[in-house]
Amino acid sequence: MNKKEILLGIFSGFLANIVGTIFSFIILFQEIKISNILRIVSNSISDNFITKLISLGAVMNLIVFFVFLRYDYEEKARGVLVATFIIAILTIYLNNF
Repeated sequence: MNKKEILLGIFSGFLANIVGTIFSFIILFQEIKISNILRIVSNSISDNFITKLISLGAVMNLIVFFVFLRYDYEEKARGVLVATFIIAILTIYLNNF
């Protein structure tokens, strides 16, 4: 087990989730201006809407996971899976508070 490869996979998983969340914002709200996106985020935190957008962003992890498996990077794919679990636990925690 190569820890460097797993850490790179975890980083890739978090990065893919951030990109997926940004794409979710752009697709759902058709908004590209950063100031308007930040306003929407600040309003959605109190409504627990942000957790739904983070969950939509996790779809990008699925794509990254299968790309890593396609090119035989099993350790990196394992790291993406770990990042997905961390994001799921964080989403559940944020949704309950």
